[in-house]
Amino acid sequence: MKAKTFESLIRKVVREEIDYALRREIKSLKEDLRDELKPTITEHTERKVEVPQQSSLKEKIMGKNPIKKQQHFVGDSMLNDLLNETAAGDTNLNSGNAPVSMAQPFATGAPLPMDTAGMPEPVANAVTRDYSGLMKAIAKKKGR
Repeated sequence: MKAKTFESLIRKVVREEIDYALRREIKSLKEDLRDELKPTITEHTERKVEVPQQSSLKEKIMGKNPIKKQQHFVGDSMLNDLLNETAAGDTNLNSGNAPVSMAQPFATGAPLPMDTAGMPEPVANAVTRDYSGLMKAIAKKKGR
């Protein structure tokens, strides 16, 4: 047998063996992928959680006093509602939604005290942070 014929015969056999082995490996890899991509069904059991009784948003804003008879001050219904609320004095002054009290100065230049109880920590930090340095830098950048 000549060396060239023997070499080509070996190349052909090796090529066939590699093709066969690759097909077998690719088939097993495809099966593995198919198994991984199959959706798995998991059963979730339902947990009942008791939620404590909370007051409604209306009670938080308006208080618990019953609504008194509405008077007709002006023709505009929205303005009339605001005037009735102010006249009744039933706005909730204890919440964060309370109107500004004129008994205390609104802005003195000093940071206003704020109750941060119940706020998430990042929000409380943002609300109580001293922004005077930032405002000075902005003013400086604008050239004021």
